[in-house]
Amino acid sequence: MELDVSAHPGGVALWGAVEAVYDTSSMPPEIGIHVHARAAAEGHKEVDDTFDRVVVILSSTERATITGDTAISFYLSQFLKRDVKLLHCPHCQEAHLDAGYFAVNPHRRHMCQACGRQFNDSEKSISNPVSRLQIAQQKIEPIRAPRVLDVKQASYPGGVQIWASNPALLWTSQRPEEAGLHVHLYDAHGDIVVDDTFDSVTLDGVELNEDHIQYFMAQQALPYLSDKVTSLTCPRCEIAHFDTGDLAFSPHREHTCDHCNEKFVSKERRKLVVSNPFEAVRKRLRANWQSNRI
Repeated sequence: MELDVSAHPGGVALWGAVEAVYDTSSMPPEIGIHVHARAAAEGHKEVDDTFDRVVVILSSTERATITGDTAISFYLSQFLKRDVKLLHCPHCQEAHLDAGYFAVNPHRRHMCQACGRQFNDSEKSISNPVSRLQIAQQKIEPIRAPRVLDVKQASYPGGVQIWASNPALLWTSQRPEEAGLHVHLYDAHGDIVVDDTFDSVTLDGVELNEDHIQYFMAQQALPYLSDKVTSLTCPRCEIAHFDTGDLAFSPHREHTCDHCNEKFVSKERRKLVVSNPFEAVRKRLRANWQSNRI
């Protein structure tokens, strides 16, 4: 899609389509860039769809090409509050993207994905073409969603999907974006009956922890963390352990409990892991879902 920002004065928003942290629906995952565009701020969405690639026309001379890889990489960098800039390969002049591990770990030596040659930056950095979009970005702080949700999975036989709110790559509306947990609920026919963002969500009597879900959504987007996110419990105080900050993205052997300072290692076969309590919550919710279908 070619998207001219000036042609949609009501606002343009772009998000990277990130995998749901919990999904019992039969809906295929959306992959790519999700776009909202309005002619008027309170008007209907002229565009509400997901695309493989979006070319954003920022001005007569400035364009930015956004793909699913660039969007998710920027989301990961933004989540960890990394500074992001745009580098061009000095050999082929291609805009450079740092993805995966390199999207969360600043580094001086970069390898161009276009020509395969290496080059150095003057400082440790992370590069992403999405940084071009900042010239059109509205600097408006998100607000908390003014809704709460308390439901049982059995009431929605078509399934449940849950995401942490994913800050827009580009937001040009004058009204603020909503933050919270985004939920889709489906009826027995597979039709969506709830599609909204909530300040808090309770599912099957379990109040979901938004911090845990935010980290989990970022963790599952990183291939190098596949099978390395688990839910550990401190052996001394028996409180679920939550790795945050850089530790949440660096599998490690020794963990220190935030409550009693006990140092411990995983009792599982894999020793180098990161701990997120949502992994255990997700298994519990999945078991509830399966028991309702028997």
